[in-house]
Amino acid sequence: MNSPAVPHGPASLQFTAGGPAVTGQWSREQTARTTFTSWIGLYGSNPDVVIRVTATSCGRTRVLTSREHGRLVATASEDTRPC
Repeated sequence: MNSPAVPHGPASLQFTAGGPAVTGQWSREQTARTTFTSWIGLYGSNPDVVIRVTATSCGRTRVLTSREHGRLVATASEDTRPC
């Protein structure tokens, strides 16, 4: 018996753009967003740090929110396209 797919909210932290990432995945997007906020508090003053929350559905990954160069650079609205 297969279990249903669990939605996940990944968050990633890179100390330099394009560098290796520390990542985490949670079953609730709100947990990923809380982690994002926590990482901003810990690392956000470093201008080289990149912190992102993404969502993957139907094989598509999109950035929900991103902080780069010490500022918020991207937030996404809900993706309503069908799979």
